Amino acid sequence: MRGRGIDFEHRFNTSRWAEGMHIQSLNQKRVLIAARYGISTVVPEGEDLVYGQSEFKEPDLLVFRSERLSEREREILGEGALSWNDRLALDTDGQLPELLNKAFVALEVEFSPYKAGEMKDRHWQPRSESRWLERPLKNAVAPTAPNIWVKAEDLDKLVAWQKKFNVPIIVAHLFDQEAFAVALSRVEAFRRDYQADPKGRVRLQVTTGIFAKDQRYDRVDASGASEVKPVFIITPAVATKIGNIRGVKVSAQLGVSASMKYVSHVIFSGGEVEIADDFVDFLLGLENNGARSLR
Repeated sequence: MRGRGIDFEHRFNTSRWAEGMHIQSLNQKRVLIAARYGISTVVPEGEDLVYGQSEFKEPDLLVFRSERLSEREREILGEGALSWNDRLALDTDGQLPELLNKAFVALEVEFSPYKAGEMKDRHWQPRSESRWLERPLKNAVAPTAPNIWVKAEDLDKLVAWQKKFNVPIIVAHLFDQEAFAVALSRVEAFRRDYQADPKGRVRLQVTTGIFAKDQRYDRVDASGASEVKPVFIITPAVATKIGNIRGVKVSAQLGVSASMKYVSHVIFSGGEVEIADDFVDFLLGLENNGARSLR
């Protein structure tokens, strides 16, 4: 399989920026320590890329309570990442499973280049059951809002990781201006209900505020290359707000693809997530209400 290309490299760098902003903001809470966990790399365009056959997808970040970590563990995580070298060292000493067991929640971080607060349907709300009965709809169409997106292929592998390591995962989706989160278990529960009742799917979507669709993904640097993937869309109305995002700087960058096509990208830098107290309560609630009941 060929390398992922310049478009993937750009998305990778943008994701790393979003993760870094989230780590910095969570670590300012002092009682929490967040660190990168999921490992991803960029393959130069035109070179071969070998995908692993693991049944898991590692979440991007792990979050710990600072007081539960040893001095060595706090030192390792102090730079905001659990690198391969760190993992090998801990695994050699037999301490890696112990450290993973101390994580009380994991985050899968996404970013979309939209001004969240100004999107057309930012304040869209699901239909109540009584309103649905008064006027049923023929189709379910997700609102144009700062929605959280979860690919079905990622859901399966993240759920497998969550069950194996007994750490609940949330999906955190960052935008310019705002950020939102949803528990992975909630998306999984929606999928079960969606699959169990094909005739009730429209009603389920518009009354829960979670939608399912097939989304076409195009590569900006590959002529005609695209693929369709099933996704789940969680509206902000039923998500937990992480907080507001301030100070993001936006610029443009010009690149050249393997086919010598000029490709432009939007570059994001700076910024800070103002973590809401409700989001911290949401994280701690996951720990208290199920972090250790997934086995």
